[in-house]
Amino acid sequence: MCEICNKSYKRKYELTGHKKVHTGTKSHVCDICGYATMYKAYLEIHHKRHFSEFRFKCHLCSKGFYTNFELQAHSNVHTGEKPHQCDICGKAFLYKANLLTHQRTNHPDMQKDAKRFQCETCGKSFPYKKNLMSHLSSHTGETQFLCDVCGKSLTNNRSLKLHRRLHTGEKPCICTVCGKAFTKSFTLKVHQLTHTGQKPHSCDICGKSFTQRSTLVVHKRYHTGQRPYQCQICNKGFVSKTLLSTHQRSHDKSCCFSQ
Repeated sequence: MCEICNKSYKRKYELTGHKKVHTGTKSHVCDICGYATMYKAYLEIHHKRHFSEFRFKCHLCSKGFYTNFELQAHSNVHTGEKPHQCDICGKAFLYKANLLTHQRTNHPDMQKDAKRFQCETCGKSFPYKKNLMSHLSSHTGETQFLCDVCGKSLTNNRSLKLHRRLHTGEKPCICTVCGKAFTKSFTLKVHQLTHTGQKPHSCDICGKSFTQRSTLVVHKRYHTGQRPYQCQICNKGFVSKTLLSTHQRSHDKSCCFSQ
């Protein structure tokens, strides 16, 4: 049994591995740059980065990143924003991972009932290691679940099941107000807000409200100046992937007319 959080394990090696969550021991070290991590899977992901190109670039300082999540987090360096605040002592951090490390070190009592496996990239925590390992694919882009109809790869079994509905036409989530059907329960919940008029996601800068949090995130980029999606042809930046795609089509048209 772990003397810190009282979690029990059948095997000694499982308990030893679990204790790293509390002690912060990072036994897996990169032989190229010295980066250290608690998990072998993270080291394997990190090692690939030494031989990969940056996919995302900051439009303010041109620093490159491997994932859009890292670019988004980096943008706070320019704005000075520290969005992750400790609710015990009030100290604020740029990254959620740093906040959780701070809480684990300085406020160990609050960690006893917390989810124990933390993602070193985004700070998200999970109750079981297998959940964390599955979550890693959202950062690496690695896919393991293949659609037998079109060959598309998905990151987990749930995503594969939802994707297959595109082929079968199945829409099991039905609105009780208007009868409209959807493939996903989340899409149904967002749709139902059109009937209630609710807009639960409000901008803390201008007060404008939105039905979806993702729309609010894009909206706030107009205030902060963030343009995380960059055109590889003209380097122009955009607040959303949709606007970037629309813009890129203008390059495609100009190429056609110039021929």
